[in-house]
Amino acid sequence: MHLESFLAKSRIIDLKSADFEEALGELIGMIPDSLLGGVSRHEIQKDLAERENSMSTYLGNCVCLPHIKLENLSRKYVFLVGRCSQGLRLNGKEQYSNARLVFLILARADEPSYLKVLSSLAGIFSDDETMARLLAPVAIRQFQDRMLEAFAGTDGVRDKARRLNKVFLSQAEKIAKDSGCTAIVVLGDTFTNGIRLANYFKGMRIVLVSERRTDADLDDFDEIVSVHSYSRIRMGQLKSAILVGITKGILSETDKVCCIGGIRGSDVIDSIMVFNVGAEFSQFYLKNTEALPAGVKADVVERVIDIATELAVEGREGKPVGSLFVVGDAEKLRPYLKQLVLNPFFGYKPEERNVLSPFMDETVKEFSLIDGAFVIDGSGTLEAAGALIHTPDFNLKLPGGLGARHAAAYSISLAADCLAFVVSSSTGQLSLFRKGQMLVLSEPRA
Repeated sequence: MHLESFLAKSRIIDLKSADFEEALGELIGMIPDSLLGGVSRHEIQKDLAERENSMSTYLGNCVCLPHIKLENLSRKYVFLVGRCSQGLRLNGKEQYSNARLVFLILARADEPSYLKVLSSLAGIFSDDETMARLLAPVAIRQFQDRMLEAFAGTDGVRDKARRLNKVFLSQAEKIAKDSGCTAIVVLGDTFTNGIRLANYFKGMRIVLVSERRTDADLDDFDEIVSVHSYSRIRMGQLKSAILVGITKGILSETDKVCCIGGIRGSDVIDSIMVFNVGAEFSQFYLKNTEALPAGVKADVVERVIDIATELAVEGREGKPVGSLFVVGDAEKLRPYLKQLVLNPFFGYKPEERNVLSPFMDETVKEFSLIDGAFVIDGSGTLEAAGALIHTPDFNLKLPGGLGARHAAAYSISLAADCLAFVVSSSTGQLSLFRKGQMLVLSEPRA
């Protein structure tokens, strides 16, 4: 999370009092009335002092971290910092004489990231190099700059990365406007601590793509698409994410998208790409064809892509596992299916065999070693594994080198209204078939 956004220079001060409770009063006095939402400063100070007497917030390393939740706080957090060069007094408790910094946190009562923020702050203040800079006897203005730097990570390599990212973002904004883009897609896994976009891409929809809910300020994004990335090759995650965005109605064939990102975890933007969704995903916009088969939920497609991607990249014992997933109306698919082995999902309740359950991942991976296809209905219920696909004869129109799984996926996608996802056992490439059209979602493994 961008913690520096909750800390202003004007709220980083030298404390006049060495009494802990009075020091809290000095800090609380720095908060604008507009942020407190009518809460009494006196009550805040009283509650903090009572909590400090019952449970110390002294972290060691010369830092006290008092914190409190407030119902009517107008922001997620307000941070205040007081420097106390001579230490503090609190009811004869010796440890407070070692304090040199008081970092006061006010948090909105319903803020879900509260514990994570406390943990992040504790991590910052436990870093010896950071604390050496903060505790050095410098002028207040220099101390304010160093405190902001500690939270923004602006020193050294990260400072260079931030400057480079600003250049890329400025150019991406210009490219997006000049090319008529209607949406911005950000590969969020590029950034270990999120990225701020508040000053860029005004008037455009911004979509965050990430395999996890990042600590980025989510107020900067209009939509979030969670798609796993199991490799450093970003295009696979990007194409899968845009596909999920299409199925969820976040993106449409009329959108032109500007995508920005870089190597996962690098914190550096190194790529800007622009493309038309309709042209890139033309297989999904065939004449008189909906993006999804009737009754198929977008969440189910998202989960199947996740599982198939993991089988493609991690597989079993480091090798990709060839798999076929057919998603559609189970009754309409039934005439084209025949069990090769006893169906391992037969007899279980629908809720016990649904791919939307995180407990099904390992089960699916184990049964992926069985020859044949997984059959999944539109709600996510696993109807069968080890199913043989037999359809009317079709004139196969496939690229050379593709085998039986791809042929089966091609034919079932023509015979019934469904989606067929194929993981190649030889290359790990993930492909989607829809109405006989093939869309490659990930690159072959090197």
